[in-house]
Amino acid sequence: MKALLVAPVFDEVTPYSYDWSREVKAILESKGYEVKDLSGTEISRKDVEKHLDDVDLFCFYDHGSENALWGSRKEPVIDLSNVKLLSGKEVFTMACLSAKRLGVEAWKSKSKVYWGYCEPFIFTTDSLEEFKKFANCGINFRLEGKSWKECLSLAKELGNKLAEELSKAGKFIAASCMRNDVNALRCYNGEAPATKCFFRKIALKIFGSLAGWRLSKKTALGWFLSLVGWGITAHDFSHQVWELKGTVFSMEGGYVGLILLLIGLFLLSYEHIKWLRKL
Repeated sequence: MKALLVAPVFDEVTPYSYDWSREVKAILESKGYEVKDLSGTEISRKDVEKHLDDVDLFCFYDHGSENALWGSRKEPVIDLSNVKLLSGKEVFTMACLSAKRLGVEAWKSKSKVYWGYCEPFIFTTDSLEEFKKFANCGINFRLEGKSWKECLSLAKELGNKLAEELSKAGKFIAASCMRNDVNALRCYNGEAPATKCFFRKIALKIFGSLAGWRLSKKTALGWFLSLVGWGITAHDFSHQVWELKGTVFSMEGGYVGLILLLIGLFLLSYEHIKWLRKL
């Protein structure tokens, strides 16, 4: 088994995540992983892409944003343009915000799992051991043989326990930060990422998790406009038939054309959904 561990250092915060990543490296090696370690300095996108091909697990400990994992102040090592490189891999991150969009895109690109946070990962320097324990517990649980679903449940349970202990110790700011991190933690594996979008929820319900997430807003808008346009045309045509013949029930070529257009739209939509599921 092979793992790629990336833990850049380039500002006053990243030395902490780098330090936490040293424990992850030791754990992976103790479990028989061959670890390629790109850490301790600025890391280029080219270096990460070079080593991603033949690894089973990708671990990233550093700054993240909604669309990227950053190897330096200026260059992301993974973003929306190369996220497909994570296909078929387990991805474990300790990075702010990346689960919000990048993680969803990785899941859509058939990553086996994406572990990350949909909000900033916050910690305090007076409780570094507790935050390291929480940040690293997911990969620990996984290497103990737990499923990713179990890992998420156990990680949240541990985080809440640590928050309670910090609160009892009078470290109320640290406890609040820990609760924030617990609530922000996400793990996308066999389960579809959650969404607050009403229309996305409908798409997930109708087309299933994979096709429902891959369906673009432009495609959905195209379907909506086509159906609205079809409805307006059908209404106006039937009204004209009624004015000419006193009834809307008349075998007219316009009705045949409308029916064929509707059947064609449904067939094209069906094939599009089948294609989305196969990507």
